[in-house]
Amino acid sequence: MKVEELKELSVGNLEVRRHEGTLYPSAVGYERLFILFSGKGRFIKGQSFLDAEEGSIVPVVAGELMGFFPEGEATLVEISVSGEKAEPSEVIDLRSMEPAKRHTLVMEKFRELKKAEAIEIVNDHDPLPLYFQMNLYFPKKVGWEYLSGGGDHWRVRIERLGE
Repeated sequence: MKVEELKELSVGNLEVRRHEGTLYPSAVGYERLFILFSGKGRFIKGQSFLDAEEGSIVPVVAGELMGFFPEGEATLVEISVSGEKAEPSEVIDLRSMEPAKRHTLVMEKFRELKKAEAIEIVNDHDPLPLYFQMNLYFPKKVGWEYLSGGGDHWRVRIERLGE
């Protein structure tokens, strides 16, 4: 199989995925390795931006935020060894809530989670600022994974990472 033909491949806990275009920022409970197979762009890693060209390799530790914003067409390959993901214990639709109360509610629900437990939020805009706020209160404990995003419908899985 060639990289151009790859979409997703799993062997046991080893996962290899090909991404085209923007990769929304995520923080997960396992290590990942990203290889920019073609093109160029900018990685967001933690709270820093890194310019990248074809052939760049970016290692990401568990719990570290990572995203990719291409300049034109780009192909990114992600390699990881992950474990089982718990189903979210609750789906919280924030869209009808007063904006000033949303972050507080999500942080209260997160505080109640045990290690490896998760919730899912639905929001009317990209909730990435919430990730940064949560990471200040719970450093390296916030798993953040976009399930879908765009317009006025964003879904994010939020997991409590290692103690």
